Amino acid sequence: MKPRMPIPRLTEDEMREMVRGRLACQVMFSTEVPENIISMVFGCGMGGAALRPSADLVESLLGSSEPPEVLEGEPEKPEHPGYPEPVGDPPEKPTLIRMPESMRLDLEFGEIAEDDEDVLAVKAEIKAENEHRIRAWDDASMAWHKALDEERRVRREINEAHDAALEAWQASLDQHADAVAAREAARDEWVARYEDHFSEWGADVGVLAGDMRKTFPRSINGYPIFHAFQIIHRDDWKRIESSTIREQSREISV
Repeated sequence: MKPRMPIPRLTEDEMREMVRGRLACQVMFSTEVPENIISMVFGCGMGGAALRPSADLVESLLGSSEPPEVLEGEPEKPEHPGYPEPVGDPPEKPTLIRMPESMRLDLEFGEIAEDDEDVLAVKAEIKAENEHRIRAWDDASMAWHKALDEERRVRREINEAHDAALEAWQASLDQHADAVAAREAARDEWVARYEDHFSEWGADVGVLAGDMRKTFPRSINGYPIFHAFQIIHRDDWKRIESSTIREQSREISV
């Protein structure tokens, strides 16, 4: 039996919550996104990695995690040095404080006047604290964007240096026609084994689901970019999709 991606099944309550989230426009499914930008919307270009088998699993089955690119005795391909620790998620939006419930009710029922000194003092305190929280969030968001830009710059420089090393390595290889053909044959043989072993890997994937609360401040072609997403099993997706369509039709008919 060929390996398949292990996808946790959802409970009845979790599926209902997923439907409610979609109806409230708090959840987006990959079926709603053009196919050519799905990998950018879900995972900022790195979503595809979540749908592939792990390098350890591939190596355990095929002997290596990547197809061979050199023959025995040739210089090894330069490895990518990796990147510094990522910047991480953007700062969370601040939770704004509100007037105490008891004072709000007293105002609503006329037990206390709007211009009462205590009311004015509380309002001023709330306004000052909320403004402070918003300013702090604005500053943190600006710092996060700068750090993100710096991270991209560093990654770009690392990639450029690695690309240069790869070019030098490629130039050092014997370009004789027999050697080139042997490399291609070894690579094609590995790819064929990979495709055979993992031909059913994504068979149970139904859809990708993103929570609108877990998006970057930026977007692509009008679509959000999720920094986290959920893989839904195909059998769960059938039920979620049919329930969503049924509830949407009910709302329209009402």
